Amino acid sequence: MAIVFDIQKFSVNDGPGIRTIVFLKGCPLHCQWCANPESNAFKPELMIYPHKCIGCGKCAETCESGCFEMQGGNHIYNRSDCINCGKCTEKCYAEARRMSGKEMTAKEIIEEVDKDELFYENSGGGITFSGGEPLCYPDLVAEVLSYYKNKGISTAIETCGYVPWEDFEKVSSHLNLVMFDINILDDEKHRKYTGVSNKEIHVNFMKISQLVTTVVRIPIIPTINDSEQDIKAFGEFVSRVRNKVKKIHILPYHKLGLNKYQALGREYSLQNLKMPSDDHMEEIKEQLESYGFYVCIGG
Repeated sequence: MAIVFDIQKFSVNDGPGIRTIVFLKGCPLHCQWCANPESNAFKPELMIYPHKCIGCGKCAETCESGCFEMQGGNHIYNRSDCINCGKCTEKCYAEARRMSGKEMTAKEIIEEVDKDELFYENSGGGITFSGGEPLCYPDLVAEVLSYYKNKGISTAIETCGYVPWEDFEKVSSHLNLVMFDINILDDEKHRKYTGVSNKEIHVNFMKISQLVTTVVRIPIIPTINDSEQDIKAFGEFVSRVRNKVKKIHILPYHKLGLNKYQALGREYSLQNLKMPSDDHMEEIKEQLESYGFYVCIGG
């Protein structure tokens, strides 16, 4: 059983061909720039979109946890009392309230992904597990990936790498591709912006890149990891496995997930950060290409 917060179909990113991306909920990192904050917690969560609310009051009538109080004739919601039961979402006709995440078995995931099998066969596509961190559910992920790899369908994961090596071992033989996030190379800075050390991540990267085709993904976060010195460090680090790793994807920082923080009632700490310019992204691309890698902006 795993908590799934989205299944995205007909994706042309995150691996070759047409793919289905299964997003699993829960991540051991807390990257301050995360564009999918609903992926962080290992439980279903209520997301609220006030601009959609029509003021019908059905959510307050349905709530059994005492999350609402009347103020000036209006129902005021107190998130701190919410148990994320989701009952209010069932009565929200305007879709101003919805739950992010539901429990699914490996069989249920396979049944959903199988619906698009024809597209995988015709395009060389397949299934990609993303998150959150999919390897927080290694047994389920291994079961699903094994099913598809045995059918000759492409399999992939996107990972932050911060899991025990034993979890990589459970899935490695069932994988065609690993997309491995490398965020920050300085350990102290990595702790500051993600909440954890990067030492285990680096060890796992070196190991898995020897076993499975690996693409490095680097989010480019202005003022945090985009200096010339930072990019030099990335190039030198990945060059240690240049005999195995040929591709690097650089992902420009954006604020498309800002409304999700608001829907979850969370603060976004990088509010004042600016997106990198196209020229800056090209400069980073050229700098990494000088190490002999194929470098793609986006993807």
